[in-house]
Parts: sequence; structure tokens; C-alpha cells
Amino acid sequence: MSENGNIFDQCRRRLARFAVSFARRSFGHHYSLSSLNASTRICHIKPMGQFLEKPKVEKHNDRGKNDDIRYGLGSMQGWRVEMEDAHATVLKLDDNRWSRWSYFGVFDGHAGFRTASKASEKLHTRIVSSLNTLITDSKSTSQIMSSQLEFHKFESAIKEAYFKFDSEWREENRTANPDDRSGSTAISCLIDPERIYFLNVGDSRGILVSNEGRVLLATKDHKPNDQAERQRIQEAGGTVLIQRVNGSLAVSRALGDFEYKNNTNRRHDQQLVSPEPEITGHTRNLSTNNSSKQDEQIAFIVLACDGVWDVVTNEELASYIIARMQVTDDLSEICNSILDMCLYKGSKDNMSIIIIAFKNAPTPTADGKARDEAIDNEIRKKTTDLYNRSANKANLDPNTLWQQVVTFLNEQPSIRDSLPFSGGFISKRSVFENVLESLTKGTHAHSNSGVGALVNIEDNDDHNDQSSSNSSSTDISSSSSGNTLTALTQ
Repeated sequence: MSENGNIFDQCRRRLARFAVSFARRSFGHHYSLSSLNASTRICHIKPMGQFLEKPKVEKHNDRGKNDDIRYGLGSMQGWRVEMEDAHATVLKLDDNRWSRWSYFGVFDGHAGFRTASKASEKLHTRIVSSLNTLITDSKSTSQIMSSQLEFHKFESAIKEAYFKFDSEWREENRTANPDDRSGSTAISCLIDPERIYFLNVGDSRGILVSNEGRVLLATKDHKPNDQAERQRIQEAGGTVLIQRVNGSLAVSRALGDFEYKNNTNRRHDQQLVSPEPEITGHTRNLSTNNSSKQDEQIAFIVLACDGVWDVVTNEELASYIIARMQVTDDLSEICNSILDMCLYKGSKDNMSIIIIAFKNAPTPTADGKARDEAIDNEIRKKTTDLYNRSANKANLDPNTLWQQVVTFLNEQPSIRDSLPFSGGFISKRSVFENVLESLTKGTHAHSNSGVGALVNIEDNDDHNDQSSSNSSSTDISSSSSGNTLTALTQ
């Protein structure tokens, strides 16, 4: 019996790995296996697991500021066949009561772009309407501050705004796009002069970082395996299979996804997939928050979709941004460097990121700029040297050349110790790609980002079945890479 039991367990594990692998290749990150009516759903849902032969690295950028904050945004389609992310950047919620409040959001769509796009356009207006119900004097236009609001009433109003948006969008989309089955995660924040509120639905994430690089707050990803989420799913008549709702959806909270919200006897927050936001607040004055560090201040907020968080941790990204802020005050440029870094770390999803900086954020220094430029020059110099010495330039493997550059530069402590903290050599890969592109084309022009070494190769390894969320991955693979080189190029 023991031997038969072992054989059964092995077969079960292999079947589970196959199911997950099939799921991810067929429908991508959020949709994989169909739930109960597979044959009908596949006809209506465009596969999300399709990837391009080469990633689209063109960036969409936006930036802005007011007297209190400034922001930079970057988004990139990457390997995905379509861009399904959307975003919102609203420096002033309205011209009356909420004029000192700002709103930012990143919306990661799945099974289509429509829900994410609609949320980016309308969700903040629904929030304002809901917040206005908290004002007893309807004729008053006095500016409202967070200290004037009772948190439980504020929280209830925000949740009601999300429920109202979801219901209205359901009816609108049912009429305009009856075959649309899209959904979207939503990570957003509300900022006034006193407090910051994170509003989270799904597995996009927001972090609040101090000027010393400490992560003061991080939102919680809503996954079906979470105990509370699983309990709600099961009480609604569903199951959690291969870490997905009914074996299909990889997030337990989302806007849209109405096929999971059909139980008319249950509230919005009791459905298989809930649109309920988790709301977390944090004061902007750390001296009133029992901080043990008197000089520590709020520095910046990061909102990003899981295409970023799949390959970097909260702490890594916080440290990297702190380092880059000492080189440039262009937040969009920092966003772009993060997108490139995550691409080279192995992210195959759409990527969007917003950085919102406060007045206490680090500023560029002459030393920081000089060290960064010195590293870039050394990479350009060594890449050019090795390229010119190559006897067979037509068949030169970019990954092998990159690893040779890294190996040489890593032997120089002055360079190794000056790399962006938590970024390492991989954060400088785009410098290498740009100079290599100019060498192969015989020009000195620098593009936004090179993709010469990025070619999609289907990976049939069983390790594909393992979740990589919130963990760093290795450099772009190369046939000649070893453990040491892989570590260096991370």
C-alpha cells in the first residue's frame, strides 16, 4: 500500500504541474483553466498567455506636480500581445471640498482592457460623489481635511463607491459589450495634507517609503489561497483549485469579472470575486506615529502592477528608487529604468508604475550623478572594446558579451560598489543594449531601450509551475552562463 500510495502521489503531483503549466500558457497570469463550463468560455475569452517574439519596449510617460507633491509615470506593453493596463493621475479631486486631495491609480486588466480603462476614467469621480455624502451641510464648499472625517464612515463611503462603480459598469458593459468578460485589479491612493490612504483590490501593490528607504506600509495582495479570501469563496459556493478561484482566476478581488458575481442573494463583498477595496491609512507626519528616528520623513509612494512585483521585492524597489533619486529628479525616467530592469529580470507581463514624491524625498547630488555616469561610461567602454575585438561580429551572442562585460567590471571594487543599491548590474543592462545597438548599426544614436538579446523561447521546464511573485529572477538566459555569472548579472 505504501508503494502504491507513493506512485499515486507522484502521479497527482505531475498532473497538478501539468494543469498549472497548461493553464498559464493558455490564458496567462489571471485566466488559465476555465471553471465549470470550459467549452463555452474559451470561445469568448481571448487567450492571455500569448507572447510576442520580442517585447514592445516603447514607454508611455506622464508627469506632473502641485505645491505639495510631484509624480512620474511609466508603462510598457512588454511581452504581452495587448496592453491591458490603465492608470489615473488626478492632482486635484475637485475645485471645491476636495481640492486639496489628490488621487492616483494603476489598473491591471485581464481578459481584455475595458474594465481597467473604465476604472481609470470613472472610479475617482464615483469616490468624490460618495465622499460628498459624508458632508452634513450640502451647501458648504469649505475644504475638507482627513482629520475632519471619521475613519469608519470614510471607509464605508469608499467601499460604497467601488460597489456602485462595479454595478454601473456591469449594466453599461452588458449593453455595449455583451461578450466582454474583462476584469481588473486596482491599486490607488488618496492623499491630503495630513494622511495617505491606500485603496487596494487584487494583486497590484502600493508601498509607502521613508527618506531612509524603509518601507513604512505595503498593501496586501488578494489571493485565493489567503484564509479569509478562501473562506468567502467557499461560502459563495466556489472552490480554490491550483491557487485560483474555481481553477481559473488568480486573484480573489477584482473590478469586473462579473461571471463570478452572479449570486443575487449575496452582497458585493460576499461574491466569489469581490470588488471590495482594502483601505489602509498612514499619517504624513512620522513624529506623531511613534517613529524612533527623528529625522525620518515620508519620501514617496509607489503604485505598480504585478508585472513589476513579480520580479522585485518591496524592499529592493524602495532601495533602488532611493538610489536613483540621488542621480535624477525626473520620476518618469526612474520609472522607465525600473521597467527596463524588470524586463531584463524576466517579467513577461504588461508593466505600469507611478512614483509620487513628497518634499522630503532624496534629491540629486553631484557625487551620485558622477558615480552613475562613471559606471555607464565603463560599460560603454568595455562593451565597445570587446565588440571590436570579436572576430565573428555577425554571430556574436549579446548575452555572452554582456556576461563578459559584467565579469570584467565586477573585478573592479570601485565600480561594483557604486552600482545602484538593489539594482546591481542588471539595472544597467539597457546601457549595454544601447551601445551594442549603435555598434551593430554603425551609429552613435542611443535608443530608449535595447532589446537585442530578448527573444521569446518557450520554456518547458516544470519550474514554470512555481509562482515567482515578489522574488527576484535571474538575468536573461545564455547557453554559456554559470552560477557565478548569473549571480553577477542579477
